[in-house]
Amino acid sequence: MKKRKQREQRRKKPITVAITGAVLASAVLSACGGAASGRSPQSLPTPSGVVRPPSVQKGLPRDITAMVLPATGVDTRLTQGLDGFAQMVGHARLTECVEGEGVNPPEAPPPAYIGWSDLPDLGFIGRHGLTRSVPATTDAERPGPKGRKDPAAQQRCVAEAHAAIKAFKDLYAPLQSLWWPEVAAVRDDPRARDALRALPGCLERYGIDVDDEDGFFALVDRTVQRTEDAEEAARADRGLGAAYATCMAPVEAVREPLRTSRRTAFQTLHRGEMLALERSLLPRIRELERRHGLSFARPVP
Repeated sequence: MKKRKQREQRRKKPITVAITGAVLASAVLSACGGAASGRSPQSLPTPSGVVRPPSVQKGLPRDITAMVLPATGVDTRLTQGLDGFAQMVGHARLTECVEGEGVNPPEAPPPAYIGWSDLPDLGFIGRHGLTRSVPATTDAERPGPKGRKDPAAQQRCVAEAHAAIKAFKDLYAPLQSLWWPEVAAVRDDPRARDALRALPGCLERYGIDVDDEDGFFALVDRTVQRTEDAEEAARADRGLGAAYATCMAPVEAVREPLRTSRRTAFQTLHRGEMLALERSLLPRIRELERRHGLSFARPVP
């Protein structure tokens, strides 16, 4: 399954106001050159009052199923935790290496928790929008060393970081890679396709005029990219996310049971691999936590 990364988020101040239909209408009309629905949009279904920024919840689950074989948006919080932990392991190894070499750390994107479009976490999206990612930070953060410039040494450290990530992912990626096509296949189920056809009509009720889900994602990208003020862009993103979460809820109500049924069959078919992974994955995570001063965590709304 092709993992659709949400766009890297600019640094923004915490959002503390509810989104209104007027804010969304302004952003959408600006992005579309006035091509949004001709009707005035209704107020968006946003959370009332102050909305805290997303955070993380530390701790390992007892069951690895959702981590490795996510079937719902809520499941993906643990799956993002697993991917984020792999990134943190690589980041920790990179930091250790550059400190040992006495060189400046190379520029690299920080670890982050990134969601999947085929498994939308509507609880998160409805609260924080579609483009916001959550940083995955270590418990032992320290400033990078002020060392010498040595591109060859830096490259060696990058290679070591990649090797550390690969060594960890090799535990679960072979089995998980067999699961992603099962997730993607649900989109082609006639019941899922029928449910998704109602999405444009629902979005239109909020002044969002798109032909399909891909058109909606393109609109989100244009809206956030063209809105120069960071707080205004965040408000527009949250407004679009709130509408999407509301309109996708009936779609996910159809798709989640289909994925869950496929997962049950998948686990039966791959029972041996799952048992082996249950014995190895959590102990390995605990070992890496101790070695690098890390904590496994998941993003939460």
